[in-house]
Amino acid sequence: MTTQLFEPIKLGSLSLQNRIVMPPMTRSRATQPGNTANDLMAEYYAQRASAGLIISEATQISPMGQGYAWTPGIYTPAHIEGWKKVTTAVHKAHGVIFAQLWHVGRVTHPDNIGGQQPISSSAIKADGVRVFIDNGSDAPCFVECVEPREMTKDDINEVIEQHRQAALNAIEAGFDGIELHAANGYLINQFIDSEANNRTDEYGGTVENRLRFLDEVVGAIVQAIGPDRVGVRLSPLTDLNGAVDANPEETYTEAARVLNAHKIAFIHIAEVDRGDAPVMSTVFKEALRNAFDGTMIYAAKYTAERATAAIRDGWADMIGFGRPFIANPDLPKRIMNGWEWNTHNPETLFGGGAIGLTDYSFYEQSPQHKDTNSDHAVTRCNSSCATLFDPIKHGHFSLDNRVAMAPMTRSRTDQPGDVPNALMATYYEQRASAGLIITEGAPISAVARGYSLTPGIYTKAHIDGWKLTTDAVHQKGGKVFIQLWHVGRRSHTDIAGETPVSASAVKDPDQVYGPLPDGSFGMVETSTPRAMTEDDIQSTIEDFVQAAKNAMDAGFDGVEIHGAHGYLIDQFLRIHSNQRTDKYGGSQENRMRFLVEVMQAVVDAIGGSRVAIRLSPFVTSGYPEDDPEVAELTLKALEALAPMNLAYLHFSENISSYQAMPESFRQRAREVYPNPIMVAGKYTKESGQDILDKGYADIVAFGQPFITNPDFFYRIQKDIDLTPVEDSAHITFYGGGERGYTDYPMAEQLL
Repeated sequence: MTTQLFEPIKLGSLSLQNRIVMPPMTRSRATQPGNTANDLMAEYYAQRASAGLIISEATQISPMGQGYAWTPGIYTPAHIEGWKKVTTAVHKAHGVIFAQLWHVGRVTHPDNIGGQQPISSSAIKADGVRVFIDNGSDAPCFVECVEPREMTKDDINEVIEQHRQAALNAIEAGFDGIELHAANGYLINQFIDSEANNRTDEYGGTVENRLRFLDEVVGAIVQAIGPDRVGVRLSPLTDLNGAVDANPEETYTEAARVLNAHKIAFIHIAEVDRGDAPVMSTVFKEALRNAFDGTMIYAAKYTAERATAAIRDGWADMIGFGRPFIANPDLPKRIMNGWEWNTHNPETLFGGGAIGLTDYSFYEQSPQHKDTNSDHAVTRCNSSCATLFDPIKHGHFSLDNRVAMAPMTRSRTDQPGDVPNALMATYYEQRASAGLIITEGAPISAVARGYSLTPGIYTKAHIDGWKLTTDAVHQKGGKVFIQLWHVGRRSHTDIAGETPVSASAVKDPDQVYGPLPDGSFGMVETSTPRAMTEDDIQSTIEDFVQAAKNAMDAGFDGVEIHGAHGYLIDQFLRIHSNQRTDKYGGSQENRMRFLVEVMQAVVDAIGGSRVAIRLSPFVTSGYPEDDPEVAELTLKALEALAPMNLAYLHFSENISSYQAMPESFRQRAREVYPNPIMVAGKYTKESGQDILDKGYADIVAFGQPFITNPDFFYRIQKDIDLTPVEDSAHITFYGGGERGYTDYPMAEQLL
């Protein structure tokens, strides 16, 4: 099993969709003259954007930093513009990419650096090391390095400044961060390793001195772009390019401590991967783990099984797969599904064009595999050949069964602060046999609140409180998404803390659960909202994104955006509540714009497989009349959402005030939306199975039966009678303690 590789992880301030890294690999395809990143490189990286993290091929920080012909730079405006093509393509494919900053030091030749003598920590030649040159007159070829000159202190300060500026250039080019190349015998490594550094000043001799250059470069970069955007690659045991350290465990454990003081995001260990290489001991790896608080990445000929074991054993958080990514642009999907891997062609590793770079096939595009075992094929089959008790898998989204626990407000948070608590953790843990739990709606900000005592997801206390729930559910083997909620106009000033907001300043008769004059809680009339400005809209989109990131920090498996039941997103979709005349109102395309922008922003932040949307086109709760355009608008929205490859689409129906969802609409939804569909609305085991059999849904969510039957899944699987939801149960739906919440018995307790 490789499930650990597909657990989300926080890297600095970024939330990554999996723990698979595409490490830096020189490919030598930059445009000449100028060593500029190009469209071909953009396509190459975008193809591989399903990696949790891409680290670009090394990019030289200055003309003197170049060691090989045709490698891309990051020190001119043209370089920045070239790399923007790459970062834009990767982000459009929902990937995360760091630039590897590179100065080769002595590992070069004058023909690569304008005829100058290379520089290094010391005037020590890298014996036997060859580099690739293209001097424009002779045929491109490999030549031996020459003896470098020892860097002066002015040289050192200049190179530190070049690193700092290159980091700023990388951020301007759109990279999510940088990795400093301090490995594999290049310049910084030439200062670190004892056999490449014979200086007698403050940059040589002792371990502290040999680490000083690394420390100062990292300090300058951190000051420029912040520690969350910085990683460092080290290679403790390598003798690549002639760099060797006499006592690597001492040197590199201390290096980890130095880097820890800068609070950078990660250390990336390049293990030696040749057949006769020294093995990096577990004791050494554990020492590095103890010395560094951030993320630890390892890379060196890992298989999926070895990678999983490394994460399970605790000394690694992420694993880099190098050359497998060259030949397998869809490597994460191949690992997840146990599919075979292509092998790369060593003749096309360096230089050339598309051959050997962008022409490797995706598994499902291969003639022998096309339309076989594909995730979309599975989804199509799911709708007509599965039972409620069968698993489902779509991309990185998978469930053990097709029974979901629908989101239901229960109002049991700790006060003040609306903080999730241990009682809530017990409640959800009891129901973890569901294929998926969707939590009660969690407001994404203070103004998003519409009901008192509901749990938030916008403060650190909220994150820590929700961790109790996610830990409890995961310990039971369950999966849990949090529902992200903004109520819009369905609120009161005393709840939201300010005037509620909406698409337009339109109020209809409505009540919400809030504070009463006597200090108790009950139903209160909503306040008249104010129309959101475009700045409000952008700020709210950012609130959704931050809430999604907070959810990842709290340990959730994903998020469901609440776009149903007359709440904020739904208020933009409907004619009655949206009377705007700008780009967010009027036409159907304009009215669905807010929904699409929210979804795209959240998908970009945490990945489509961790994002879902709930819609209720035929529920009229919160509106005085039906909307004649909402069905057509919803179908258009589904077409816009389909390319995002969401975990699922959740249709809420048959609750409060509603129209029955027409079969013709279900058919059209299936035609325009190929990904998993969940339905909820007073379904029984029999009607839930029927909707699966008809092919209109892949997952069925059950609401109130889960309240009185914590083991609902087990009961319907074994045909055990359900505890009914009687009138007395309604009294304890909202607010209170254990009664009517965690005290409903399991079936086995009744036997």
